[in-house]
Amino acid sequence: MSGAKQLLHLIQSRETGTDSSEVPVSRPARLKIGDVVALYESVGHRDSDYLDWLHEVYSSMALPCVAPEYRQVIGEDKTKYTVFDIMADDLADNFVTRSRFLLEDFVRIPWHNAVEKHDYIDIGRAIWDDFIRSVQKYPRYKELEGIFYFDLRQVLSSIEYSSLINTFGLDNPFELSQHSPYGVAVILFVDMDLMCMPEFDLKELRTMRSISFLAQKVAHIANILGTYPREVLEKDMSSPIISLAVRKGIITKDELGDRAVLQKLKQLEWIYRSKALSYAEKISTYEKQIRSVNIRGFSQMLGDLVARWGTSPEASIAIQG
Repeated sequence: MSGAKQLLHLIQSRETGTDSSEVPVSRPARLKIGDVVALYESVGHRDSDYLDWLHEVYSSMALPCVAPEYRQVIGEDKTKYTVFDIMADDLADNFVTRSRFLLEDFVRIPWHNAVEKHDYIDIGRAIWDDFIRSVQKYPRYKELEGIFYFDLRQVLSSIEYSSLINTFGLDNPFELSQHSPYGVAVILFVDMDLMCMPEFDLKELRTMRSISFLAQKVAHIANILGTYPREVLEKDMSSPIISLAVRKGIITKDELGDRAVLQKLKQLEWIYRSKALSYAEKISTYEKQIRSVNIRGFSQMLGDLVARWGTSPEASIAIQG
């Protein structure tokens, strides 16, 4: 048995109260965040400091009107989904770990269609199953289940698009602007917030969708600015700022992997920051149209997120030659 499988079996056995040699007979208890990070580290390559930092971000990132009793659970669930998302992303983007074969099977996990016998699939399935069991307990899960799975498909499609970029070099500004923002899954996370808001009037869903779509664009920019130093070293052409730099002739694809490239890309950051501010300003106008719940201040929270992502461990890579 591999180290990853041993760890998974140990955690599942511990949570069900069985001996590691026994077959669990009851549903596993909720995984702790530390367990999820350990499971990822058994097959993944991201630093645990970055995963812990993401948990801090998602523990505080929710619509302002989400009741306190739901915030801890939602924060943990968003972190768990993000780890699942990162696993898919690593198969799509990382120069060392890219695998179209595994990715195609991995994205089938939520629909129980993954068939490949592989540690990576087993770990992904365990994290997904723990995540979705919790989400299914949210008060309004059944009402919003169809929208949730529609948005999930868009998120996973975004990751598949990144894989196609790195496999076939088909990046272009039009498709990047359409597909890439879904990779941060904010629209999915707003679905989760709404599932925990019994007082939200579904007649306002059209306006809330506008807000979540724009919020996703802001978070995507935060992610771009925080992760492009790592993505340069990983030769990841699915990063919009890297793709833009190549199209403008600021860098060439052959330069990717060289730390010196980071200084050249820094001059493009202002373009994305100005876009983020314009999106946040639009959100502030839509906030006033939601009357069943109070979401005032959400646009400000997103503005703070752009600055906060600059403190990410992945953004701390020195932008020097």
